[in-house]
Amino acid sequence: MRTSLVLAVILAGACGASPKHAEPAAAPAPPQTAHRDGLRIKLTTIYVDDLDKALRFYTDVLGFAKKDDVTNGGYRWLTVSSPGDADGSALQLAPSADPSAKAYQQALFQQNRPATMFYTSDLKRDYERIKAKGAEFTMPPTDITYATIAMLKDTCGNLIQLTQLQ
Repeated sequence: MRTSLVLAVILAGACGASPKHAEPAAAPAPPQTAHRDGLRIKLTTIYVDDLDKALRFYTDVLGFAKKDDVTNGGYRWLTVSSPGDADGSALQLAPSADPSAKAYQQALFQQNRPATMFYTSDLKRDYERIKAKGAEFTMPPTDITYATIAMLKDTCGNLIQLTQLQ
């Protein structure tokens, strides 16, 4: 129940609502497995202004592993995933060349809103590791209700939030 409340508070803040107005979360549903029907997040997308630079940042600096890198003519399908979890969720690094993708990416950045959020069990360790690799943090680890967060630039037009639940 505590995790559900924490996520409700974080999501309410991300959506512009005040956490004090967040409705209590319903009891969590039993976990879905590959043997059950139900929706699972398999892929999400982040728009970047340079695919090669993004791949270097997300692998060399953040520590993700390249999952797919397929080119067909002028199209490139590029994904990364958590190391050791090749069958888990993937993050597609997609070009922001489309005007609507570029406008969305720029609007999030200008409003100081993260394009995506990654979870960690040790934010201080990851902050120091990522900072040592040259990443530019716009917010150092900061305690908020039920979590510690930090925000950094991904060098490709986005802000990324790192979160450790307490």
